[in-house]
Amino acid sequence: MSRRFVTGLALALLLGGISAVEAVTSPSGIDFRLRFDWDVTQNRKGQPVVEGYLYNDYSRAANNVRLLVESLDASGQVIGRSYGYVVGIVPVFNRSYFSVPVTTPGASYRITVTSFEWRDGGSGG
Repeated sequence: MSRRFVTGLALALLLGGISAVEAVTSPSGIDFRLRFDWDVTQNRKGQPVVEGYLYNDYSRAANNVRLLVESLDASGQVIGRSYGYVVGIVPVFNRSYFSVPVTTPGASYRITVTSFEWRDGGSGG
């Protein structure tokens, strides 16, 4: 993150009173070859949604990927859990989009892959 962005965000928080939610590029928690790039947005009703991409850094496609999004309070304690999945497969050395509606809003979120399968054949197609 650039220093200018961080300074601007801090100023917006102080002046605008908006709440910050930490978005992270992070490992999947289950296999180092799967990693996330995600952010928190809002749906039309103003409820939080964790969405982004799951990257596959392996020579086999990932299939049946299940996700867990944990809502955390300001001290990092889990206050809620939401479950989702990646539709279809995560191709070899590629990425797939996911979107998980959050049932309990939090100060921050943690996302992990709870289960998946490596698909034979490698091409993912």
